[in-house]
Amino acid sequence: METQAENMKDAAVRYFEEHPLEADTQTRISLFLINLKQANAMQLAKNEFQPMDWLPYTLLHRQYFKEMELLTLLHRSTQWSLNPFTYMDASQISMKFWSRINAYQFMTNGLSQDRSFFEYLALSHAFMAEVRFVPLFSTDYSLENQFYAALYAIENENGRQIQTQIRFLKEMELPLTRNEKEEIVDEKRRVVADLFSELLASVCQSTEPALNWASPLSFGWPVN
Repeated sequence: METQAENMKDAAVRYFEEHPLEADTQTRISLFLINLKQANAMQLAKNEFQPMDWLPYTLLHRQYFKEMELLTLLHRSTQWSLNPFTYMDASQISMKFWSRINAYQFMTNGLSQDRSFFEYLALSHAFMAEVRFVPLFSTDYSLENQFYAALYAIENENGRQIQTQIRFLKEMELPLTRNEKEEIVDEKRRVVADLFSELLASVCQSTEPALNWASPLSFGWPVN
């Protein structure tokens, strides 16, 4: 039986077959991804100020600066919406995101080989494994579209980073049993999959034509 997340992805595929990546859609996607990248980068930044073994430090250091680079790329490539309701909807998803990932726990704890760090690694892995837009888009999409090209670059990089995440998750010595590790990984993937489904639902439901909020008509001004 298909899960709700899989059903939502199927609906998103049908939606993107009929709707281009216009400003509202780009904005919703970008704001969601920016939340993910910022959450990951905020935790990775601690790596720069704490003593760690050299190999973990270099891997996390490289990932931190790559996340910042991708954030800049996403900002520059997005055609930002002029519709205020798009940002209102996105803010609701953003609040759910920060609440459900238990951001306070990750922002206040340091980086050490404990359960909290493993939960962060599992969450970061879930970000990269579960949030994938490119497979939902038509194969006719071209890399000449700068927004699509940015998403393609992000997901390619995520694919490379996943290998590092898996290595950490498997090899890091922690006071956790194998079953406990698997439960944490599964739980984080469910949380992220649910958030991704809600984002896709908000995109697919935004089919009503929006006013051009930059036009005089949208403010009730007379038009000659």
